[in-house]
Amino acid sequence: MSDDHDVVERKILEPDPGLIKSLGMHHTLESAIADLVDNSIDALASHVLIRFETDSGRPTGLTVVDDGHGMNGNQIDEAMRLGRQRDYGSGDQGHFGIGLKAASFSHSDTLTVCSTPDRNEYHGRRLRRGDVQRDYGCDVLDPASVCDDVDYLLDRLDAKSGTVVRWSDTRFPRVTGLAKGDWLEDSKTRLRMHLGLIYHRLLGGGRLRIDIEIFDLGMGEAGSPEPVAAINPLGFAASAVSGYPRTLVATVGDETVRLECHIVPPKSSGPSFRLYGRDGAEFQGLYIYRSDRLLQIGGWNEVITKDKNRALARVVIDDFASLNRFVRMNPEKSGIIFSHDLGAGIADATTASGDDNSVSFRDYIARAEAVLVESRRRRRARPPVAEPSKGLHEEIRRVIRAEIPLRQHEDPIEIRWRRIPRDRFLELDLNERVIYLNQHYRQMLTGGKTGLSDAPLLKTLVFLLTERVFEGHHWGPRDRDLVDMWNAVLGAAVQTEFGYREDGRQP
Repeated sequence: MSDDHDVVERKILEPDPGLIKSLGMHHTLESAIADLVDNSIDALASHVLIRFETDSGRPTGLTVVDDGHGMNGNQIDEAMRLGRQRDYGSGDQGHFGIGLKAASFSHSDTLTVCSTPDRNEYHGRRLRRGDVQRDYGCDVLDPASVCDDVDYLLDRLDAKSGTVVRWSDTRFPRVTGLAKGDWLEDSKTRLRMHLGLIYHRLLGGGRLRIDIEIFDLGMGEAGSPEPVAAINPLGFAASAVSGYPRTLVATVGDETVRLECHIVPPKSSGPSFRLYGRDGAEFQGLYIYRSDRLLQIGGWNEVITKDKNRALARVVIDDFASLNRFVRMNPEKSGIIFSHDLGAGIADATTASGDDNSVSFRDYIARAEAVLVESRRRRRARPPVAEPSKGLHEEIRRVIRAEIPLRQHEDPIEIRWRRIPRDRFLELDLNERVIYLNQHYRQMLTGGKTGLSDAPLLKTLVFLLTERVFEGHHWGPRDRDLVDMWNAVLGAAVQTEFGYREDGRQP
């Protein structure tokens, strides 16, 4: 049965086009866009622009532009081919040949790719989900219809070559009213955090710049681009324990895997610890990089179990080539599965010395647990605050929930703008549980960029200043005096600031 003597015919069995239905089904919006950025990095791009397109405030499309080397006709055909696997270099992020298509069809039904290698020749291709499901058909676009749009976008990056990827017929949530702004703001925030984290080495080293903007199709204008800042998950000013980070070595067959073992300072609370605005304890575990791109953000891959007492343990594995034979990774780059041998090798890792002073992986974990236990003995409980609600940016609300206990059995507090006398900066409504800021000063304090969650720094400071007076069901004389005092001081401050800005006076 194992030889070919019984073969009478050979048939080529084309894959069922219905396969496309499941393509990209495990992608989040952030992981899908990251897959597009991976392609840009493989094309040696140094600048990537991500543009959310809106119509009457509703999100309708997304465009990613890069200043990479661009593609000729054959290259763009191969890029659009489903399952196409080119000769990947050791530093390339793509490895499956489906990233562009899976990422795009996870959130849209139409994918358009336009590219130029030199600003002289232009190529455009379009895939529609329905066509691909039917016969894998791909539209070839007229170069004359492509060049103006590509040139305009590449001029934004001051680029001599590059590629434009556009999603249309998107399946973004069909939100209405204030929720339109909420979805966009939340999506931008999550995207900035995700890209800032997985590309933190490239961003922090100046090798890559990523900007995010919103483009209003009706007005034909884009808002100010917002740069993505690097978020280093090990970016702490000092180690919690002397002698750390410490390098351990795992032996797996004939390979050695180096583990850079960190113990996070126990009082850490910034973005490097509280990834995605969530409790940093969720992100204990292994941080695996390939070509300075973070592929895995925490998790122990069954080497040991997740435990709240291991919250401070973070281990960096930098040499992905040493792991390659012992891991499997899904196309979304959101999950790495270890072989049994790799897991056992890491569990048995030790420092290279091999003498009585050597430190094992188990020693490291025990030390990280002990540091956390000791810090809990010294930690003082923070007084609870009211829960913030609409008007304060969701990222700030996440941080407040993570950092400060919330008072129970109280309704949340909103922050809004409305017209009130100019000599008053704010009004507090105890019954409605709303902090009102003076609408007259909104333009000045926001720089003209208004929205439901505008002026985040100002609103956060006002919330922290005033939330205590919302405790209880009525105000006494002391509470009213506090509000009057805040208005007197803040009212004078904002009018003085207004005078400087309007009249050009200097302090």
